[in-house]
Amino acid sequence: MRISLTWLQDFIEFKEFDPQKIADAITAHTAEVDEVEVLGSMLEHCCVGKILKLEKHPNADRLTLCDVQTDKGTKRIVCGGTNLREGMKVAVAHVGATVLWHGTDMMTLEPVKIRGEASEGMICAAEELGLEKQFPEAVDTNIVDLGPSSAEATEGKDDGVGQPLQEYLGLDDVVLHVDNHSITHRPDLFSQIGFARECVAMGIAKWKKRPEYKAPSFPKDALPLKISNKNKELVPRYACCVLEIDDLGETPDWMKTRLAAADWRSINVPVDITNFVSSEVGMPLHSFDLDDIEGDIEMRATKKGEKIMTLDGEERELPEGALVMSDKKGIFDLLGVMGGLRSSTLVTTRRIFLHSAAVDPVSIRKTIMATGHRTEAATVYEKGIAPVVVEQGFYRALELFLELVPGAKIVSVMESWGDDGTAPTIELSADRTRKIIGADVPTKEMARILESLECSVQVAGEVLTVTPPLHRLRDLKEAHDLVEEIARMYGYNTIEAVMPTASMSLPVRDTRTKALRRGLQLRGYSETVPLSILGPELLKKCLMDPKDAAEIDNPIGEELSLMQPSTLPRLLEQAGENISRVPDAVRLFHIGSVFNSEADKAVELGIVYAARKSTHLKNDPFLQLKQDLCESLEGVGYECTVQSTKNPAVYAHPGRAAELLIEGKVIGEIFEVLPGVRTKFDVSERTAAVLLNMSQLLEIAAEVAVAKALPQFPAVVYDETLPMNHQKQVGDLLSKARKASELVESIEVADLFDKQPEYNLTLRFTYRAADRTLKEEEAKKAHSEVMAVLQK
Repeated sequence: MRISLTWLQDFIEFKEFDPQKIADAITAHTAEVDEVEVLGSMLEHCCVGKILKLEKHPNADRLTLCDVQTDKGTKRIVCGGTNLREGMKVAVAHVGATVLWHGTDMMTLEPVKIRGEASEGMICAAEELGLEKQFPEAVDTNIVDLGPSSAEATEGKDDGVGQPLQEYLGLDDVVLHVDNHSITHRPDLFSQIGFARECVAMGIAKWKKRPEYKAPSFPKDALPLKISNKNKELVPRYACCVLEIDDLGETPDWMKTRLAAADWRSINVPVDITNFVSSEVGMPLHSFDLDDIEGDIEMRATKKGEKIMTLDGEERELPEGALVMSDKKGIFDLLGVMGGLRSSTLVTTRRIFLHSAAVDPVSIRKTIMATGHRTEAATVYEKGIAPVVVEQGFYRALELFLELVPGAKIVSVMESWGDDGTAPTIELSADRTRKIIGADVPTKEMARILESLECSVQVAGEVLTVTPPLHRLRDLKEAHDLVEEIARMYGYNTIEAVMPTASMSLPVRDTRTKALRRGLQLRGYSETVPLSILGPELLKKCLMDPKDAAEIDNPIGEELSLMQPSTLPRLLEQAGENISRVPDAVRLFHIGSVFNSEADKAVELGIVYAARKSTHLKNDPFLQLKQDLCESLEGVGYECTVQSTKNPAVYAHPGRAAELLIEGKVIGEIFEVLPGVRTKFDVSERTAAVLLNMSQLLEIAAEVAVAKALPQFPAVVYDETLPMNHQKQVGDLLSKARKASELVESIEVADLFDKQPEYNLTLRFTYRAADRTLKEEEAKKAHSEVMAVLQK
């Protein structure tokens, strides 16, 4: 966005006169200013010249010798312009001036001889002085034709020969280049008026003339056509009328200068007026040649494949859903982006259809993305123009038409629909605002700031009731929006910088889960991370009821429609996929979230030990898994015990299932998977599994490992092999045996020998005294007491 300080001064009076300080204030309070451009900076040592005499160059067919009247007397200049004539007023650059040679390379003029003839300066084209916007036709070999100024033509003043060129063209303006990215949320700032309001609010200016937008007198004659809007949401606010003119007239110099400052190129008066209003008020408008419109006008969304020839002469294929205006001949306007070539204003135009519309910003953005065509109007429209600006821009445009276009008169009623909207009432806590900003801003100062931004404010204690102005409907909606306004106008540089405080101590870390993982991995188990969603068929394979699982509202498919109620199905699925790839057994575990039918979440450890081939009793999957799990838990700080269960799960072998206990609490189950279940997963041999509730486990405090001194006296070790049957609980026997003598240090299972239907159990007994070396008789006596317990 380009902001003209001269233009702003039509409405405000600056208290600060340094353009850089004005730019710094805008950057600090409103939006980032990328550049401060002094217009006419290249016009130093340039003046208005008048060609007195033309002669053909004796040594060059395309060059002319010109005697030119300047502020430094008559100068002989060699020129290659093709539109030169005697009496023509031209832009003269004296020796010492800096110009763009053919619009590209910067050079400083010096006295030279061109093909043997002395040349004291340069008669310039527009591109050599950066004047392309003011004189778009004066490029290449066409020289700037200054002609009579509007003041000369209307007031009979002198012809301005010898006058400094910058002064003659009125290029005494300073333009601020504002970064559009910093105002994407502020459609009101895509206008000169918007920044005038900001300058007043930040205190660097005061109002000289507040903008007023009064409706002109409209006749009662109806429009010569009907306008239908197929979707009121796409065009919620609209105004239009018809004007008649005698001819297009000539755009005055002051308007050309303002347009050039805002980076617009002068085209003709009607188009220049719409562009002027777009920059001043922030309301892009469009003027159509009414005689090129056939029948009634329809506002609608496009169908796939429709096309339009836009003003730039390009035929564009439109995406489906783009907003257009069409008549009997077809589409003549890509609404909010660019007008059509067919209905454009020409020299022959005598009836103008002028309209102003607020358009859905999402529709505009989609059209820009689909066509790849961005215009100045579209950039403003996609931000979302406030409805109140529609009539403001429309009235300002009509005011300029009636003032500047020869014979202009309004010949129809103003047709319009929609309203200006209603501003929300927002309650703002002053205390909360101070906490968010981090500064002690007085409540009265908050109210003053908001009122300077044209908000209506009522104060009751520490609560402000705020009503934003209608032109800020797009961005002032909630209390946090007002907090931002107060902070930026109060001044971020006035808020004391305070470094945040935070504790540098390391957070308490629970490493139990990591330690359990590590323990299983060291014993040959591989961790898997399967999906936590599955389908009913996978649950049925495990004899689980899908009704007990939580359903997903928007599943990808039936096979991924449920949240897993257990980690077992996915583990068995992966065991079946990998059983053929291992030499002896598949060992897998997974720690994941499980859910019941009410979507209550818990964390579960699932382990599967699947043998590939029949194994000796010593390597039975159930016993191996039990040993590996208990040792892994012991490494974390838990002593795990196993007891038989009377209610095994449906997927567990009823004779080979047990509960896992820690400190007397049941925290899981260990079991052998039913043959009928494992075979469904292509696992043919015996398979054991553990399902442990990690959520319950972590609620139990782990024992802290305490190091003990190594024993100082030797031990006595005996191995005994005992016949056993499967009805005896070995764990209970060993617990009793360990209590039979104080000299027992440990009793461990050393080996198993399968002897169906019974088995032999080899136990290793270790005896030791803490204060002496045991005698053989003492050890044998203690051993006989222990064996007596085991043989009962």
